[in-house]
Amino acid sequence: MARCFLAICLLLLGVTVGRAGADAEQAEPSGPSPAAVTLRTVITGTCRELQRYAESVVGTGVIRSAAEFLEMVIRFLAEGAASGLNVIAVYVAEILRVTGFDVALTLPHFTPEGVTAVAQWGLVALIGYWVLTVVLHLLIAVVRHVFWLVKTVLALWLFGLMVTDKTATVDTTALRIAGLVLVCALLTLLTSHSENSCAVVHRLSSLEGRLRAVEKRKGESVGEKS
Repeated sequence: MARCFLAICLLLLGVTVGRAGADAEQAEPSGPSPAAVTLRTVITGTCRELQRYAESVVGTGVIRSAAEFLEMVIRFLAEGAASGLNVIAVYVAEILRVTGFDVALTLPHFTPEGVTAVAQWGLVALIGYWVLTVVLHLLIAVVRHVFWLVKTVLALWLFGLMVTDKTATVDTTALRIAGLVLVCALLTLLTSHSENSCAVVHRLSSLEGRLRAVEKRKGESVGEKS
């Protein structure tokens, strides 16, 4: 269900941004212009690639039918939302007028196009937030693994230098190794603190779920006995 919803959202995002990019390209004057890489071109290109991939998987007719159906649903919902907002605005204006405020020029008139634009940008922001969260989680995981690898390699290299140093005495070598072990332990504790906090939160949530399940089973057993 979640994959289906994500696919529909990506499809709608691709169609919306692709059409917006096409309209913007038609609105621009024709003529030689330098190719500038902007955020809009990156998003439009990515959405077009997603749309082409979806068309190659399920077919162009299915994508077109799904896009038309989604546009019809969005138009219907936008018209209903705009009508409801206009009614609410009329009531609010009447209430404010009775109380002595002149709001004839301050309350906006909601249109289906405006509601659709707001909904589309909200969908773009939601999908962008989800994608950014996933990417940041992946980047943090990669940085942790790279940091652990660099720390291990550097610790082994320093340990080899300390052990193979023939000019240092036994006490000096022991102090150096003790300092290296202390630094490694502190770095391990600092990096594992956040992971332990997340693990504790996850365990607490799982325990709460199990406790609720046990209480639900007890309630069902008591109801059956009675």
